[in-house]
Amino acid sequence: MKPPEWTTAELSAAVEAYLQMLALEERGETYNKAAIQRMLLSGPVAGRSTTEQRMQNISHVLQLMGRSWVKGYKPLSNVGARTAETLQKIIEGLTAPDAAPLPWRPPVSVDTLRKLPPTGYWMFVCNRRKWDGEAWLRRREEALLYKVSEHNHTEMQAGDLGILRINARPGTNARAPQPAAIYAIVQVLDVPRLQADRSEAFYANPEDAKEATWRAPLRLLANLIEKPISVEDLPADESFGHLIKPLMTSTIPITRGVFSDVYARAGVLRPTLTDKQKASSTAGIRMLELEAVKADPKRKSRISQYIERGPIGNKVKDIRGSRCQICEALGREPVAFLRKNGTPFAEAHHVQPVSLLMVGTLAASNIMVLCPNHHRQAHFGDFEIVENQSNQWVVRLDQEIIKLPKTSNGS
Repeated sequence: MKPPEWTTAELSAAVEAYLQMLALEERGETYNKAAIQRMLLSGPVAGRSTTEQRMQNISHVLQLMGRSWVKGYKPLSNVGARTAETLQKIIEGLTAPDAAPLPWRPPVSVDTLRKLPPTGYWMFVCNRRKWDGEAWLRRREEALLYKVSEHNHTEMQAGDLGILRINARPGTNARAPQPAAIYAIVQVLDVPRLQADRSEAFYANPEDAKEATWRAPLRLLANLIEKPISVEDLPADESFGHLIKPLMTSTIPITRGVFSDVYARAGVLRPTLTDKQKASSTAGIRMLELEAVKADPKRKSRISQYIERGPIGNKVKDIRGSRCQICEALGREPVAFLRKNGTPFAEAHHVQPVSLLMVGTLAASNIMVLCPNHHRQAHFGDFEIVENQSNQWVVRLDQEIIKLPKTSNGS
């Protein structure tokens, strides 16, 4: 009997493990293919007899995409077109510039069937009555030791990723209540070890710091103290259940989907992205704005070109249907002409020139969609921004006052 088709979830788990092996190989680090296959077969793709052929299919798709592939998995082309297309979409999603990073290694294989098996992604649960996580985050330090549940200490690896959840704070006469929220995104720097915490500063009971218990060093990837992500804003989905109501434990495995959701809400970017990659997303644009302040003239010019030619202007044009905003305001035909492929043509006008690289100049809210004629008039004709309001521009055009709505970055 022919085995059932692999589900998207199964394919995603295989691709994630594959990309982690590829990254280890490229860094010159060793890994155990057999152990990774056991991990997959005991959990994410349970019921399958092997992952060998599927890994070779992933090599084949990567080869078609012009990318490198794991040397130990020779490309095998016997994969259906629909599955190959799905694999390509998964690869593109996991390697996109604004995608959440992957843990350094695939999760460890566990012998027993676990309700919450290790995933490489963790929630670190903070009880503010025992340790003042908010105070620590306000110190802007970059690393700390954090307690790990005893049943997780053999499963946590260097390079794993996680989120720091701090429980709710009841209100008083002097302050409003604070709901439980995600306050940080972190990375595990080393495996847990039995040790005390040399810093007693944020413990309600200093004796808790002195206790030799399983602790792992964490590196701060994103400090969300100024704008924590409330658990009340998270999806009402079963996979988010432990974020909303966690178990009475220090560490809890979470799915990549949960981690990616929080990562996206936090607007975090991988620190290793190139300027061109950063220019392809809204979060990256915000990062470039801040970095451009201290950039040398050559890099500023390069960033300017990436933005001018990049997808943010195209995104705004797509949102507005490539319809000239001035023509619309004047009640005229807003589409200048159609391309040969039948799509409308328009141009993106940056109100504050991108070359200035001031904060805000690289955002969608700084872009007008104009026809070629009005774009030239904006640069060389009778055109003046009278008011730059939060949601619209008030423009004087040929002595006539018109209002043009702005496009939100979140549109």
